[in-house]
Amino acid sequence: MLVCDSNLRIRAIDATHPGVCHDAFIWNISDLRSEMEQNYLQSHSNVRLLGDAGYPLEPWLLTPYRTPESGSPEAKFNEVHTRCRNIIERTNGVLKNRWRCILSARELYYSPAKAIKIINVCAALHNICIHYKSEANLPTPYDNGYLNENPTLENRHIGQENSTYMVAGQRIRTEITNTL
Repeated sequence: MLVCDSNLRIRAIDATHPGVCHDAFIWNISDLRSEMEQNYLQSHSNVRLLGDAGYPLEPWLLTPYRTPESGSPEAKFNEVHTRCRNIIERTNGVLKNRWRCILSARELYYSPAKAIKIINVCAALHNICIHYKSEANLPTPYDNGYLNENPTLENRHIGQENSTYMVAGQRIRTEITNTL
């Protein structure tokens, strides 16, 4: 699981689960989700994350509409949502291009514990590069193979969702949709 900001800085990472684990599973057991939930329950709910359809809709995690009618406000929301989410795909591409050892999990011939450390260090070094790139105006490595990737997770359905949070998430998403 990877969370970034609009400047490609990695804000949260969880490399402790293999790639075959469902996104919603990793999210549901993450410390970040617990923190976001606590902030929401304590009325500190002005922070929102964007997730693909593999994640549950929650007041702090906005996901796209499942099947919006073409030309509808919901379809417009999905278009804007997709453009914003492209930042995480771009971050993944830059990270993997910068540190080629994490391009494929098959290339890390280490124990899972050591592979997790390598990935976390690559993420930290990535953030350092982003910081100094902005100061020195250095070029950033891009890999078009990742920038235009269309994840297959988009249409996956998730399991049980917390209905109270889902309803609150739907209300928030609708409010945003109505402003577009």
